[in-house]
Amino acid sequence: MAIFRPLVSILTPCWNRAEFLDRVWQALDDQTYPVIEWIVCDDGSTDDTAQKLEEFRTKSWFPVCVITASEHIGKVRMDNEAVSQARGQYILWNDSDDYLLPGAIEELVSIIESVPETERDEYVGVTALCSDEAGTIISSDLPSFGQFDTTWNLLVTKHGVTGDMIYMTRADVLKSNPFPEVDFVVPESIVWNVIGEAKARIRPIVVKVNCYRAPNAISFSGVIAYPRGRAHSMATCVRCLKKYRRGLRASCWRLITFTRYSIHGQLSFGQALKLWGSNSSRLAFLLMFPIAIVLVLGDRMRGIVRMTHNEFDLAESRVSVSIKSNNQFEKMQ
Repeated sequence: MAIFRPLVSILTPCWNRAEFLDRVWQALDDQTYPVIEWIVCDDGSTDDTAQKLEEFRTKSWFPVCVITASEHIGKVRMDNEAVSQARGQYILWNDSDDYLLPGAIEELVSIIESVPETERDEYVGVTALCSDEAGTIISSDLPSFGQFDTTWNLLVTKHGVTGDMIYMTRADVLKSNPFPEVDFVVPESIVWNVIGEAKARIRPIVVKVNCYRAPNAISFSGVIAYPRGRAHSMATCVRCLKKYRRGLRASCWRLITFTRYSIHGQLSFGQALKLWGSNSSRLAFLLMFPIAIVLVLGDRMRGIVRMTHNEFDLAESRVSVSIKSNNQFEKMQ
């Protein structure tokens, strides 16, 4: 008997998304690549998510690990739980309102296998494209030539690529760089920018469909939510991208925005200054602080701030997490 070891772990965090899970599962069921596992996190859902996941766990041809939180604790905590349970050599996220196209995982694996085996440790992972439900490619300004190597940070700063893409990332790298658990949501760029200096192989083909109108979608528009998480992400991302030249105006605005998030996130002046670190001088921080205060007062007068970090701290003190897998896949011939 041999221990089953998937090559690719697919991670799906979900919160009250039962109506979308059939589509996610069906897309995985249709994949042609056999050495996969699905790790799906039920973030304290109150709909039929638990029943759906139990059904998938018992009928799937691939291993399914279900991680369940006793109450809503947020994507950051559930992502960290999922990464810690992943047994694959590579990890990719498939959110609960998105779905993979047929052959997607086989295509992603073929990209990494196009790298000579002796060189693969130099690569953090591979990247391909996503489209929306109308078939429009989401990523913009991707170079028109075919497969190429770069870093994820250069993809943004040099090539100017924006929009969602799919990243199949080395599991050991993600396990060494967990998301900071400071709020329900921390923008994922906090990790991608940290690990984004290593090489990645890019193939400009669409392998996943992203959907953006499902309930409980995470959005940073209109309301200022997750301010502490956003402050942490901004400080880390600015630090990681510091060597790439930015204009003075953009640098000032980032510092103002960081300070604004820090105040809403109830970080003390000292905590914010320490978090920002060497991203700019103490004098610059002090000069931008009054402008940030004016914006903060305006935000609060308009009632657009959600102190989500306080809700997170309370939930974190009470939550428990359980893990269940389909045991028949623990060992295979």
